Amino acid sequence: MVSQTFTANVGVLGGATLTIGNQNQTLKFGISAIGTVNYGDVSLETILDISAGPLLKRHTIKQTGWLYSYDFYSLAGIGKNSNLLGLSLTNQPTGLLYNQKGRGGFQGIGFGFKKEFLTGELSYVNIRRGKLLMRFSNAQHSFDLTFTNDFRLGRLFNGEGTDFGVTGTLRLGYTEILSTHKILRAGVAIALFTPRPDYSLTPVNPINSDDGRKNVWYTLKPFSDTFYTNLYAFGRYQSRSSFAFAKVGLNSQKLGAFIQNTLHDGSGLNPRFPWDVTAQDKLFLEVGTGIFKAAKSDE
Repeated sequence: MVSQTFTANVGVLGGATLTIGNQNQTLKFGISAIGTVNYGDVSLETILDISAGPLLKRHTIKQTGWLYSYDFYSLAGIGKNSNLLGLSLTNQPTGLLYNQKGRGGFQGIGFGFKKEFLTGELSYVNIRRGKLLMRFSNAQHSFDLTFTNDFRLGRLFNGEGTDFGVTGTLRLGYTEILSTHKILRAGVAIALFTPRPDYSLTPVNPINSDDGRKNVWYTLKPFSDTFYTNLYAFGRYQSRSSFAFAKVGLNSQKLGAFIQNTLHDGSGLNPRFPWDVTAQDKLFLEVGTGIFKAAKSDE
C-alpha cells in the first residue's frame, strides 16, 4: 500500500485446458495476468491472456496444426475492486483468480481486443476482434456482459474491419464465490460464424435472397458452406487447482440468417450472406477440463 487511498493488486495464473466438442477440439497451454489499481472510489482493472497449443478441430472444421491467441482488455469504474474477479471476463478458459482478502465492489465499463492465430487453411479467419465489456459486482458475486465484433470504431473498438469468421459474439455471465477455493460461473451466449465472401463475383446468390429481392454474396471455397450460430448456456466449476466446464445449446442457421439479415438490411451493410434457412437446427456441445497454478498479491 502506497498511501491510505491508493492500492494495487496483481495476479498471475498458468494452466492447461482440454476442450472436446462437435465444433472445437483443442489443447491449450496459457498464462493470464490481471492487475487492479484503486484510488479512492475510482478503480481500473487490466487483463492479458496468452495461450497456445495443438489444434485438432476448430469452427466445425478438422484441421491439425497449432493455435495461438491473445486476449487483452481494460475496464474503469467505481468501487473498491481488489478481489481479481475481472479475470472471469476472458474468453480463454485457463482458470479464474480470486483474492479472498480483497474487496469486490465494482461497476465498470471497458474495451479490449483479441485475436486467434490458426495454421493451415483456417488461417483466413485470423482476425482481430474488438470488445465492449461491462462488469458489476460485490464481494461474492459478479455480473458481466461482453460484446465482441470484428468491426472498427476509432481506437476504442479495434476490430479488423472485416465481415467474416466469428463476426459477432454476445455473452452474459454470472460468477459466484462459493468458498475460498471454489468458484461457480454460468451464463448464456450467442456466436455467429460466416465464411469469406467472394468479392470478385456479383452478389446475386439465390440462397437467402428473398426470391431475388436481396443481394447475397457467393462465398469462397473450401469452406463456402461453413456457417453456424450457436445459442448456448455455459457453466463452470473451479476448485483449488482444477476446473471443469460445459457449453450446450443449438446451432441454428435460421437464427443466424434472422440476426444478420436484420443488421445488413437495416443498416445498409448489403449484401447478405447465403445462410441455409432450410437447414435443421443442430446440437452444439462442448466440454472441457483443466489444471492451473496461481500466484497473487494481497492488499
